[in-house]
Amino acid sequence: MIESLKTDLTQWEIGPYDHSLPGPMLLRLRLDGELIVAGEVETGFLHRGLEKALERQLWRSAIPYADRLDPEGALFGELALCLAVEEIAALAVPPRAQSIRVILSELTRISAHMGYIVRVARAVGSETMVHYVLRDREKILDLFELATGARVSLNFLRFGGVQADVTEGFIERVLEICELLRIRLKEYNDLFTYNHAFIKRTRGIGTIAPELARAFGVTGPNARASGISFDVRKEHPYSGYDFLDFEVPVGRRESQHLGDANHRFLLRLQEISTSVEILKQSAEAITSGPFALRKPEESFEVPRGEAYIRIESSRGLLGCHLVSDGGAYPERIQFRPPSLALLSVLPQLVRGIRIEDLPVVLATLDIGVAEADR
Repeated sequence: MIESLKTDLTQWEIGPYDHSLPGPMLLRLRLDGELIVAGEVETGFLHRGLEKALERQLWRSAIPYADRLDPEGALFGELALCLAVEEIAALAVPPRAQSIRVILSELTRISAHMGYIVRVARAVGSETMVHYVLRDREKILDLFELATGARVSLNFLRFGGVQADVTEGFIERVLEICELLRIRLKEYNDLFTYNHAFIKRTRGIGTIAPELARAFGVTGPNARASGISFDVRKEHPYSGYDFLDFEVPVGRRESQHLGDANHRFLLRLQEISTSVEILKQSAEAITSGPFALRKPEESFEVPRGEAYIRIESSRGLLGCHLVSDGGAYPERIQFRPPSLALLSVLPQLVRGIRIEDLPVVLATLDIGVAEADR
């Protein structure tokens, strides 16, 4: 008679500072051998009081603080704040400024997704993919530097427009990048999408069912990989997205592994392709005219009012609730970051996986601890 081997549950704590984590956070795990049976997430190690700091700044000084909501997608914090202010103040942004905002937003999305690919590649041990993607991401950062003078924290948007017009040759460089990325995406597919080892490491791991995504408020690429067709750019268009022709990639409902780590990765590749198409349309259709309603250095006060706006960041729905009392400072500001829902759903995803698959689940979720623990 063969008796099953009895094991005791062990307690593991990973973090708050560990190279396998997406940022400062603490994971408390209970393991049965190598199998995770329960998990808890603790945050609070990166709290910066960002929103309260914003409320202590003059309106024109608030944008650099919004820049730091998410270091990888700095422009999205700026855009959310500017749109909220423009809604309260009833500012109509010039068409050229709208196009510049869309171009910079999609370049930021591509850059963020490339950073995502690098983290997934490291989680599965593919150094070749890391070098390929970082090489191409540098070209996106070069474009940021050409247009804004900065590579990461841009501080380029302004209420009613942008800081300055794009520099000479920028639009041509954007179109060149579009053609280059079309070629590179094929290389990424050859290296990863059909790689047997990568498929074995990601397929069926950390699955987010559509019902689970809705219950926890998961949005963005992670939700779309689970078959939920929701994108703010389509459902609630802003900055001229309603004038662009593009399809939002969504996971196929008939797929056997819908919403798993593999689906989440593949959907990001498709989103880069979509962003390339948006970039091409925006660059070709950009009109001449003013880039702002007012001079950026002019003092500015927002009338009394309240607004809540939503945009589609690289990680999902980013909301900004803004209250103005008519003074020189914001009365109240609060962001709704997409990563907060991902931290909430994480204990559900790690239950039942093996400990060696934990870095893959964390990498494919694309959690921004900075924006959640702001």
